[in-house]
Amino acid sequence: MADTGSNYWDRFTRVRISRRKALAGAAGAGLGAAALGLAGCGGGGNKGGGTSSGGAPQNEGTPKYGGTYTSGGTGTFAGIDPHSSVYGGSALVPLIYNYLLRTHILAPQEGIIYDLAESHQVAADRVTWIFKIRPGVKVNPNGTTVPARDLDATDVKANFDRIADPSLGLNGYAFMNQYVDKWDAPDAQTFRLITKQPYAFVLNQVGNNLIAAIAPKEWLQSPELKTKAVGGGPFIFTEETENAQGVVSKNPNYYVSGKPYLDRYVLKYFADQATVRTAFQSSQLDSYVATNQDEAKEIQLNRSDAVYYQDPNFGFLSFWMNVKQKPWDDPRVRRAVSRAINRDEYVQLIGHGTGTPCGLIVPTMSDYALPQDELKNKLQPFNVNEAKQLFQAAGVTQFNFQHPTSGATTTDYVNIFVRQMQAAGVTAKAEPQDAATWLSNYFNSKLTASLSLNQDYQTPDIALQWYKTGGITGNGKYDTGFSDPEVDAALEKAAATIDDNQRKQAYLDAQRLIYSKDPPFLNFINTPSNVLIAKALKGVHRGVASLASAFFRDYWLDR
Repeated sequence: MADTGSNYWDRFTRVRISRRKALAGAAGAGLGAAALGLAGCGGGGNKGGGTSSGGAPQNEGTPKYGGTYTSGGTGTFAGIDPHSSVYGGSALVPLIYNYLLRTHILAPQEGIIYDLAESHQVAADRVTWIFKIRPGVKVNPNGTTVPARDLDATDVKANFDRIADPSLGLNGYAFMNQYVDKWDAPDAQTFRLITKQPYAFVLNQVGNNLIAAIAPKEWLQSPELKTKAVGGGPFIFTEETENAQGVVSKNPNYYVSGKPYLDRYVLKYFADQATVRTAFQSSQLDSYVATNQDEAKEIQLNRSDAVYYQDPNFGFLSFWMNVKQKPWDDPRVRRAVSRAINRDEYVQLIGHGTGTPCGLIVPTMSDYALPQDELKNKLQPFNVNEAKQLFQAAGVTQFNFQHPTSGATTTDYVNIFVRQMQAAGVTAKAEPQDAATWLSNYFNSKLTASLSLNQDYQTPDIALQWYKTGGITGNGKYDTGFSDPEVDAALEKAAATIDDNQRKQAYLDAQRLIYSKDPPFLNFINTPSNVLIAKALKGVHRGVASLASAFFRDYWLDR
């Protein structure tokens, strides 16, 4: 790549977005565990307890140093690879590694939170992006052969090289393959990325906690990359024991003076949700995500040192169908399942009256989500008679589906789903798999159909990647096998639309197109996040979805 001299820089529009008081960050977002660094709690507002609005914590006093924050959940860690973790490991990755920056479309008030990058610029053509690397971000003490040196642009390039490798099946491959043309490091303090065309979500992608962690380039070659971690974030990897716990400790070399406040963070995994609840009630845990508002209120009555928050949430469950296997290659069967799903029943039984039927994009992402009346009356109506007719026409009386045994409400979803399919004249046979087995089979697209656990998809482009050729990762991992050139073109056009209003309309139209194709990935409902936090835990930001992880270094304990 050429043109790195003064004329190159003169062509730039000097776009500098506020550092939001020089915040920089790392922490994580995982599945089905505590929203405080484990599962992003979105939006603002409050419907059942705690404070009445989200955002930065207020009037909590002078931070104290030391202590251990402990949270818990069900499931597995499934490794701690910086670019492929999607289960518990994804809760630890952003604590240990750096990112160029962090941002979220749900929390525009937070602006850009710079980390390894101290600034960025974008050319007037909206395809060339320059990130200036912050000096003095050192690799943490690690006991490996990786030196405790400053991270630089060559590390960033090495990580993006890895993310773009089609053979690895990493979370960010779709972004790199579909939208990125070139990337390089003109010098040690400059990383440059050039997209194929204007792309509205560049910053969201390079700041995505599941996609773009920056590891030391030497560490990327380590055979222990998936089981240990070496980075420059606020915490140091200490331990990860599958189905037990992960532990990180304070990084004494962290580049932000005086941070983090905590000595340790411990994430414990338990056999089932009841055990997690018991652990919180007995004060073994400092946070707990309740299954619904009634459970949260009941627990709060019995633990006086806990505060309850209810926030909008990006999380949801889905039904995933493998169109490469029968009967899911038949669009009539996929439509039958859609018509047989009564989402209002999920709202009542799982959300205890709270929650919203979910289209292809969660209602929390309100600017991009289709109107509820259009979903209910036209695009995904509950119509059991039509479902029966479609199943009969396709000759389907039974199908199998898999699901993980982890998840606070997975069993409830399974029971409701089986009953609703039975009402439409088919027997849906549930096949439970332990979390690790299910995740491996899901990753390799070996399931026939499955309940699918889903994380915070930070942009409409990522959420709708499920319907593009190559699936959510763009290279056939977790892939339904669905492929439609018309859908691919519509989604790429929407992502390339820079004007906000035009882009929003393009995504609404793209979703309507996807529905016309009988999609093999259907969402159930979007429920609020019901979070209980020990009053001793301070510095918690609410209403910022997975961006909450960028403030983890600010957490402290008043005890």
